[in-house]
Amino acid sequence: MQILTPFIGEMLVLAMLVFLDARIFFTRHTRHDALAILAPLSVIVMILQMLAWGIRFSGIVIFALALITTIFNYRSIVRFSQGLFVDSYSAKFFIASILFLLVSLFLLVADIAMRPVHLQTKKYNVQVKREYFSCPISNDFSEANFNEAIEVFDRRNLTLYTFSNENISTQKNTIILFVGDICAETLNYEPYLILLARAGYTVLAADLYDDNFSDLRNVKFLRRFFLLANFLQGEKSVANKIAFREKAQNARSQEFSKIYNCTYNALACIAKNRYAEKGVFVVCDSSSTLPTENLDAIFGKYFSSPDARAFPRSLDLASIADYVTPGFGFVAQTNPVFAKIFLGVARDKTLFAPSYCVYATRKKIEN
Repeated sequence: MQILTPFIGEMLVLAMLVFLDARIFFTRHTRHDALAILAPLSVIVMILQMLAWGIRFSGIVIFALALITTIFNYRSIVRFSQGLFVDSYSAKFFIASILFLLVSLFLLVADIAMRPVHLQTKKYNVQVKREYFSCPISNDFSEANFNEAIEVFDRRNLTLYTFSNENISTQKNTIILFVGDICAETLNYEPYLILLARAGYTVLAADLYDDNFSDLRNVKFLRRFFLLANFLQGEKSVANKIAFREKAQNARSQEFSKIYNCTYNALACIAKNRYAEKGVFVVCDSSSTLPTENLDAIFGKYFSSPDARAFPRSLDLASIADYVTPGFGFVAQTNPVFAKIFLGVARDKTLFAPSYCVYATRKKIEN
């Protein structure tokens, strides 16, 4: 499977808004204004988008436009729901619709121009599998309570992604366990993970959330938005950005230590059960980095001491100079709008950063 992204949903909403606003040019007075229903529908789709993918900057802008358009089209929606014919559009409504149309077209073109750079998994002979688990959130991870979520209403707070090469002859004898920064998610590392699988490595990556609504920062669709908003606001007010980023990284490491601990334990547990014959290499990013002794303690619970996998080697992506967005993932490819506006990094369709990071990772593994 190809990892789904919020880009298609945003395109759908913008296309609906364009069609809705353009109806003033072709709707006749003898027809019902059925297209007015696209306004509330666009709002509903954007709400579902944000619940599924989290709150994103582009999503907020499109949602705001959809909501304002819906409010402005309230009278048309009511008339359609009552089965009334279209009355004459006022000059005010006509002008406003043209303005909304121009804004929608601008956002549509801008979103297409700044679209994510995705790798076709079939082209690279890579398979991506997604599974859901119920994972205990505690310092003392319990393997007995770590279960695959099979039924529809089972708790699903951990999503496991397995990136593998479909050609068995090219598969390496090392499995890579990837734990990204809490400010990102697997989607933000997609090019790097696909290229690792293309090189023959099986990669396990996971997104873990604490679904305790007492702390909204740990809720899936809110966590990344809160973290990024807090980080960007803090960075804006300081002169020494390097020192601030280091401080913010250490703060995330401590605040989300349970999340990181459980993620490492879950991946180690799966590696033991599914890939008993393979060695283990750990890749992390910024705040998800654990000291060697911590990794030894975690993996020592699943593999016997003489086993080399009990002491896995590791690599922090942030230590690679050409990885210019540490803690955020490869957003120059996966979220170009955010990368350009907030980090000053241009959209990169050449895939230089993820490709070079794969080279550095292979070099570390093979040495």
